[in-house]
Parts: sequence; C-alpha cells; structure tokens
Amino acid sequence: MAVASARSLLAARNERPTGALFEDDCDRATGAAAVAVASFAQLGALYPQWLAGPPRKRAGAWFTPRELADPTALRTLQPLASCERPLRIVDPACGGGAFLLAALRARLLAGACAREVVERELFGVDLDPTAAQLAAWTLREACGDNAPAIEAIESHVHAGDGLRAFGDGTFDAVVGNPPWETLQHGHGLAAAKDARGANTPLRAGFQFAGRGKLFTYRLFVERALLLLRSGGRLGLLVPASLYFDRDARPLREHLMTACRWEWMFGFENRRRLFTIDSRYRFCAIVAETGASTTAIRVAFSRTEPSEWAADDPVHLKLAIRDVHLLSPSSGAFVETNCDRDLELLRKITANGTPLLGANGACHWRQGDFNMTSDRAQFLERTTAERNGYVRHPDGTWRRGDADAVLLPLVQGGMLAVLHPNAGAFAGGTGRAVRWRTPSEPLVPEPQYLIARSSSSVEAPARVALRALSNATNERSAIPCLLDSAPCGNSLGVLWPRPETKTPVRDAAFVAGVLASLTFDWALRKRLAGTNLNGFVLADTVLPIATDNNRAEIAEIALRMCAMLPWHGPMLVRAHSEDLLRDRVQPALDQSVRDELRIRLELLVARAFGLGTDDLEWMLRDCDLPVERLQDRQATARLDPKGFWRVDRKLPPHLRLPIRTLIAANSAASRH
Repeated sequence: MAVASARSLLAARNERPTGALFEDDCDRATGAAAVAVASFAQLGALYPQWLAGPPRKRAGAWFTPRELADPTALRTLQPLASCERPLRIVDPACGGGAFLLAALRARLLAGACAREVVERELFGVDLDPTAAQLAAWTLREACGDNAPAIEAIESHVHAGDGLRAFGDGTFDAVVGNPPWETLQHGHGLAAAKDARGANTPLRAGFQFAGRGKLFTYRLFVERALLLLRSGGRLGLLVPASLYFDRDARPLREHLMTACRWEWMFGFENRRRLFTIDSRYRFCAIVAETGASTTAIRVAFSRTEPSEWAADDPVHLKLAIRDVHLLSPSSGAFVETNCDRDLELLRKITANGTPLLGANGACHWRQGDFNMTSDRAQFLERTTAERNGYVRHPDGTWRRGDADAVLLPLVQGGMLAVLHPNAGAFAGGTGRAVRWRTPSEPLVPEPQYLIARSSSSVEAPARVALRALSNATNERSAIPCLLDSAPCGNSLGVLWPRPETKTPVRDAAFVAGVLASLTFDWALRKRLAGTNLNGFVLADTVLPIATDNNRAEIAEIALRMCAMLPWHGPMLVRAHSEDLLRDRVQPALDQSVRDELRIRLELLVARAFGLGTDDLEWMLRDCDLPVERLQDRQATARLDPKGFWRVDRKLPPHLRLPIRTLIAANSAASRH
C-alpha cells in the first residue's frame, strides 16, 4: 500500500520538530511499525519497502543507494560541466528521486546553483504518482531555504510513462535505474495507441528489444538513446543480462554502433545493495551518443561501490573486435578482468573449431524428456520395484516374461565428470530432489523409469552435460559419455552430426574435451547465469587436434565412461571404429582413473596450443593450504571463477590441478 501523499506528509513535517517526523503518518498509511523519517530523501528510500510484494515486483520498484547513484551520475555528467547553457537531464523512471538527487549533487560539484538546476535542468516521470511526488519534494528539500515553489518542480517531475513521455533528441543526459522486470499486463505499458486510436503492441515501437520476453530495462535503454541529442550522455543501472544474454544482442550492438560505450561496470549483489537475491548481478553503463565504440572499459563481479566511485576504477579495456572474435554467436561479453585472460582466450579460439552451429561438430538438445510436461510417462523406480519389476544385467527393468521393458531416466544428479553412476536417488522431487553416493558403484538407482517404447533415442553414443551449473562451482562443465539412455531436461545432450562414420569416437572426443580444465576455464568466462544451455555452448570451441591426439582423448573418455555392464555394445562399436586397442579395458580402479584424467588434461591443453605457463596461469592458487581454502576471508580475495575449489579438501599435491601442473612441467623438462 502506498504511503499518504507527499503534500500531507510535508504538512505534517512543518508542524513537528525536525528529526522526529512522519512516524504516525507512515504507520496510518501502511499499517507497518512506526519509522522515524527525517527527510523526503529518506522517505523516498523507504517507500519501495512499503509497497506490497506483487505490486513492487511488477513495478520493479527498488530504491537505488546513493553509493551507486552518485558515481554513475557524476561519471555521466562530468563531461558536460563546461556547457554554458542549462543542461536538460531526465530520469524516465525516477521513483523517489534517487538519481535526480545524484544528478543535482553532480551539478553542484560543477559549480551550478541548486535552485537553477532543480527549476530548469532536472526532469523525471514515474508511473507511481506517489513516488513521483516524493521525487519532486526531495528535490525541493535539497535546495534548502532557496527552494523554488513545489508547483514549479512538479511541472517537470511528475507522474507519467517514461517510455512515451518527452520528445526525441531533447535531452543532454539520461540517468536512472529503470525497472528490471519483464513487462506485465496491466502495468500501463502493454500497448500504445496508434493514429487511429487502436491499441498496438508496445514491442512494435522498439527495434532492439530482442526476442522472447519483453524486459523493461531493454525498452528504457533504447528509449533513453532516443531521448538524447547527438553528443548526449547516458548513465544507467541495469541487469547484467544486458552484456551476456543472447536476446539482448541487438541492444548491445546498438549501444556499440550508435554510441561510444564508455563503461560497463558489473556488480554482484553480495553486499545486498538491493533487497533482492545476493547472487543477482547488475551493472552501471555509461555511453555518449553520436560516435561508435572501439573498446569498452569493463569490470565484472565487483561487490564494493567504492570501486566504481574511484577516480579511475580498476578495469579492463574490452575491444569490440574481441567481442566478435570470442562470442561470434551471442555477441556476449566474456567475463574477465585482465589482459592475460583475454590473451589465453584468443589462443584457445585460434586453435579451435565450433562445438555447435552450422559448422559445429555436434547437435544439441535440452534433454529427451521434459521433467514437467512428460511427467505422465515416468514411473517411480521404487514403485515399479514394489510392483514386481527387477533390474536385469542389461540395465533394464522387467517383470516376469512381460513385454514391457523399462529404462532408467538419466538425470543430472546421477552423473559426475566422465562418470555415469555418481549419484543415486535419495528422495524429494523437482528442485528439492536429493542424491547420494550409490550403494554399489555399477548399479544405478534412478528416480524414474520410462518405457523403452517411449524412447526414440538410437544414437550409439552421446554426450550428456548437466544443464544447471554456475561459473563459481568447483566445476562448471559436468559431462559424461552415454549410450542411447534417455535423459531428462536437467541434462543437455550433444551428439555428432549424422554424416560421421565414427560416432562413438567423435562423441567420446567431445566428452573428453568438455571434461578438461582447459575447456571448463574458457566456458566459465562465458557462463554468466545458472543455465548451461546451447546458447552458451554456441560460442565455445573444440581443439583442432591431430588424428592421434583425437583418438587418445576419445579412448580415455570411453574407458572412463563405458564402465557399466550394459555398455558392451558401445565398446564393440568402438572396436569397429579402431578406437580401443586390444585388451584395453574400462577404467574401474580409481588410481587408473586419476592417471587417465591427468593424461587427458595434458592432451587437451596441447591440442589447444597451450604451454606450461598458460596452465600455471589457469590453475593459479590451486596449491594453497587446506586451512587457507577454508577461510572465507582468504578465499574472498581469490578469483571467484578459479579452480582453487577443485579437490580443496585434499593436500595440494593430491589435487587434480596440481598433479596436472606437475605432469606438464615434467613433460616440458623432457623435451
């Protein structure tokens, strides 16, 4: 529920001593506990919290902290300080006025007069009339005793629709924090009137909104650019998806070609700067119209606003040619904060060939069965076993002599890196499903079974990859080579293009590469969300390897994955493709598997053209003592996407990254 009108609150303030203000008014208006509010600026900060949950989310109403608004506004407006005429500065979704107030402070630093700025330079609208009133009163309050009449301020700071208000090309600067939500019906933005008075979809009025859902921030960024004159400046806080979402590519390209995009400073919300998920990421962008971009100053995963407020924030210059080179499919920014990372990514790309796409090695699909819409086809394994179904040596479940044959449905929690039976169903459903270590290493215990007649998978070998992931997990890519086992959509599935004559060899090679630290390192620079899908993989590459190198990588992956009793047909097919040498067996012993993993790491790194120095950079900090890796303060200073989490409970010399480095240095010394 909204608080009482700003006018009545001002009247209440004028009747009471400063410092003990508005408690009764806020309590009567919201039903909440009394809160002491000493200024309209403070009231504007508290106001979003008093909105009920759904309206607040629908409006995207989140107060912007001064520590974010001030440096963004200052960096936007500083280059305009020498302008001899009054500026025109607008916030098209002004809320309680946080950014307008920040713009005022920036203008005061440039020597402007507060009253003149508030009367002549600052403009703003908001769909919420109460928020817009608070913004106007906040600006008046900031002027002190020399404040203009509220009517003068409200003539250009008032309720309105920022996607339709104001004329194109009429402003020197646009600042603000537009709504971050998807467009909702009834939000006042769903349609616009055409010349005949008929409703037309809002998307039709925007060229760069992208496909899929209509995200409000994208609309406001595009609208902001239209509002600016040539040479005008933009300073906004927006969701991080602006730089990594495939569907935001048209807007990114527009910012790069129609503007000189100066800054993209990325934050993680770990300090709870906004009262939303601490993992949520957002960024401050600054640009100037009337020019094009050759390089952008970028920073990623920052948590302290003081870094953005510094005179010269620590940053990396990301060249536009690198954006196109490293992300040809999505145009996304790779998340790196140093030139050494960029150099290594360029090397991997130069020695690679696409994994997916028209010229890619594989097809991609998000599982074979949807865990929601296909649920009617699933049978709980425990229920099936109570009804007489028994697991047979060929990996199927059967009941007596009946024709019905059930197959295990493979889910993400069942797989580990190059291991087809790492998790057994322990209980729960959906996102609350639990997995445990299998009772027997070669006996799967799936959650669901599915009729063989329902599965149309016929590929002799495929690669399954966990779809739910994160760039700050121990590993981001969790791949495993499978036979034709049906998969749920918690797994992405890759398989070689149909024209290949060696499908097992080719699939095993892909599985081996995806399991490597080298591939995972490059993937983590692209994985900005938690969904490892085909859009992310479309910009990754496989190494251009020699035939011998490919065969050895494929053999290692096959030996590590084809370990279950019913994988015999896949092994037979591998022999027919001259993949397995005589008497080479699946790797069941852990010591053998460990040695194969190290050999795999060296082979993939060599295929990508990496040297020992590259591996040392990629695997830095992996030799830290166990005690230090258990210290949150110590690990907070490490690369959040680093591999120091891998085997961190083991002594350093037993960890996969360190054993890989030891082997790489040993091999280098022999040559």
